Amino acid sequence: MVYIYNSPESSNDKRYDYVWEIMRTSLEKTKTKYGSYVMKPAKFMTEKRQEFELQNNSQNITVMYLDLTPEREKKLIPIKIPVDKNLVGYRIFLIRKQDQSKFNKVRNLNDLKKFSFGLGLNWIDVDIYKANKLKVVSGSNYEGLFKMLLLNRFDVFSRGSNEVVEEYENHIENFPELRIENNLILYYPLPMFFWFSHNKKGEHLAKRVKEGMMEMIEDGSYDKIFNKYYSDKINKLNFSKRRIIKINNPFFTNSSLYNDKRLWFDPTKN
Repeated sequence: MVYIYNSPESSNDKRYDYVWEIMRTSLEKTKTKYGSYVMKPAKFMTEKRQEFELQNNSQNITVMYLDLTPEREKKLIPIKIPVDKNLVGYRIFLIRKQDQSKFNKVRNLNDLKKFSFGLGLNWIDVDIYKANKLKVVSGSNYEGLFKMLLLNRFDVFSRGSNEVVEEYENHIENFPELRIENNLILYYPLPMFFWFSHNKKGEHLAKRVKEGMMEMIEDGSYDKIFNKYYSDKINKLNFSKRRIIKINNPFFTNSSLYNDKRLWFDPTKN
């Protein structure tokens, strides 16, 4: 059973280390039933390219990690377990050091509409922000977005709370004016799933991973990995002292996914 996943965009891109450890552990948990496996990185692809390859069963990539959309669900097979417990939906802002005083005055969504938000081209977040009347500036390159922020091309680089601490630490040397904003969280549901090709082979690959993930949830190893990667970062971000501003994700329509509370991060319990 071969799991080929997308490579990181750069040596500083550590966003998916946790994701692939979850998958690798799920495969280890199921070795007795399913046998050996191979996990290996593909050449880097854009999200759009990953989806194209999976839909066409090219075997250049056999699993991807992306958000839920009704359109995607028609074409691919998702494992409906939010891999990062929707931590990515709690958005923390990377800003320029001198702008913190402006954000100190933000109380609600209308206040946020005064700012422009930097996001990656083709990220679903672009459409979510636009649907909520927030100004968006898109960039085609992950590393380039950090430069664009410091060059005043936009006011906020919106990051998942699972990403922002490590990204800040990895970039502060090259961008000394970079800061993590102190007071705010922008929240919207953004469950990120593992996706597979819509065929027998994809079904087989997905079935194994889902069984392994559920076993991890039952035996506590899922939470153990989550806490290894994120508990210190959550503490550094002072969730309890931040104001949460909620916006709607028009692409998330399956509220029944909330039924199993074990699958979702709860900031009130941290």
